[in-house]
Amino acid sequence: MNPKLSRRLAAIGIRLAGLSARSRTPPPDIEGVLLEAAAQARSDGRLLSLLFSWIGVHADHVVVDKLRKRLRADGNADVRLVVSALAAYAVSRGRHKWRKLIGAPEKPTFLSASKAAQSAVGLKGAEPWLEVHNVLAGKGSLRIRPQDVLSAEELAKVNTQYRNRLLYGASWRAEIITAIQQGAKTATEISRRVGCSYEPAHRVRREYLIAVGS
Repeated sequence: MNPKLSRRLAAIGIRLAGLSARSRTPPPDIEGVLLEAAAQARSDGRLLSLLFSWIGVHADHVVVDKLRKRLRADGNADVRLVVSALAAYAVSRGRHKWRKLIGAPEKPTFLSASKAAQSAVGLKGAEPWLEVHNVLAGKGSLRIRPQDVLSAEELAKVNTQYRNRLLYGASWRAEIITAIQQGAKTATEISRRVGCSYEPAHRVRREYLIAVGS
């Protein structure tokens, strides 16, 4: 895990030694960090487990449509596999909005690229909530621990984007308001930053400015 990614993961609430979630600059985009980490996770067992731990705590506060849009635009096969596995975990815990992100590979595929992954499945069997989607990981091989992640209360104190999702729901509206609060001046700029179309950017910006009296 490189230092830049480590700092970005800390900013969205993953506990890493020596790093704080609090930042002097606007925190990185949550979905962007998840995709960036997913690109490296198959070759890094610790990172893979940390992502599952984060999803276990914060799945309700991900803008799934935004994540899917970015995945379609930028995701390679490794990223799609990891996101599909994270979605399968979220669905197994009752977060059914994640179902749209599950894309099962055509044939059984090991989640980890480690040579030990195959023997782990052979010795312990496969995690059933992954195996049903043609993704294989040994039972217990993923170290999923809520204590490795900031709670919602802790993360809301240091991350404006996350706090707005608690206030407005995990939605495009929350993202648009975050962009405005971080300095976006026009609907065009908001649309570019957030990745939404112009119409909701224009509408929500107008409503927000009316509400705050600007």
